[in-house]
Amino acid sequence: MSAERRQGRSQSTYIIEAGLRMLKVLEALRGTNFEPVNIKRVEQRTGYSYEFCRRALITLKAAGFATESSGGWQVGTKLMQFATNFNEVCITALSQQSSEKSELSNQERDFS
Repeated sequence: MSAERRQGRSQSTYIIEAGLRMLKVLEALRGTNFEPVNIKRVEQRTGYSYEFCRRALITLKAAGFATESSGGWQVGTKLMQFATNFNEVCITALSQQSSEKSELSNQERDFS
C-alpha cells in the first residue's frame, strides 16, 4: 500500500477488535486482590458472551498469560514477568529523567 493511501486512512481502521477484546478479558482477571475469578464474573465484567470469555481464557492460558485453578482464573506467569520488566523500564526512565533534571539545575546554577 502506498504512503499516500495510508495517510488518508484513520487510525481506527487499523484496530484489531479481537485484540482489544482479549485485553479486556485480561483486565477482568485483575479483581480486587488478584483473587481467582470464575468465567461468569469475567463475562459480567467485560459484557462479552460466556463462550467468548471461555475461549479467550483458554487462549490466554495456552500463551502463559492466564492460569486456571479450582477457584477460577488468574493472571499467568508471562503477564507477571511482563509487568515486572515494564516496571523496571519505567523506574529506569524516571531515574534518568530525574538525573537529567538535576544536571540541568546544576548547569543553571553554574551560569548564574
